[in-house]
Amino acid sequence: MPKIAVAQIEIFDELNKNLRKVLNFIDKASTKNADLVCFPESCLGEDFLNINCQEIKAIQEKCKKKSIYCIFGAHIKENNKIFNSAILVNRLGKIQYVYKKINLFPDLDLKQTTSGKNNRVIETDFGKIGIIICWDFAFPENIRKLSESGAQIIFCPSYLLNNAKISKGVFRSYPLTRAFENLAYFVSCDAFTDEVLSESYICSPLKILNKIQNKEGIIFSNLNINKIKMLRKFYNHV
Repeated sequence: MPKIAVAQIEIFDELNKNLRKVLNFIDKASTKNADLVCFPESCLGEDFLNINCQEIKAIQEKCKKKSIYCIFGAHIKENNKIFNSAILVNRLGKIQYVYKKINLFPDLDLKQTTSGKNNRVIETDFGKIGIIICWDFAFPENIRKLSESGAQIIFCPSYLLNNAKISKGVFRSYPLTRAFENLAYFVSCDAFTDEVLSESYICSPLKILNKIQNKEGIIFSNLNINKIKMLRKFYNHV
């Protein structure tokens, strides 16, 4: 039964300050014996980074030292293009997967980033997971592909800007909705700043297991993978 941590952290303009924050919260998650800790979208800030940069290597080294998985957001420069990415580092400190955001948010992502093209399910030592980023949640067909491919937990690092055109109720409802319609655990991790919703959730298909709102902090939940298998047999819509 994996223990999942969600770190809703404040994000700054300074790369090294963000890195120190991430490393500190990996320590916090490890202290509580978490198997994986998820951070927000772009949690290292707006710097354009090489995947082999020293900051990412520092996160890899910390994950290896603490024997913990980590998902964190960064803007990765590759072949003269910028991708809004979510990076999965495993317990051995290896980069196991880099997801490039497919559905870019109008008037924000499109100014500086290139859309990713593909996504897939990742095998971990505690189950099969999928990763999306923020506005991807508005495209349920892509999430369904992950669940149909076996994903039991779907992680969604986010930076949910307060938007007068979109009700906060929309942002608050999607984690549980996506969990139920895909019969998977759904983990959303927002940032803590004045310009975003600052709400993060860990949801089972039937209820919210844990949440954090309007503050910086870390939450935990133990996820029963066997329950997902049972629910999929019972409801049979995935």
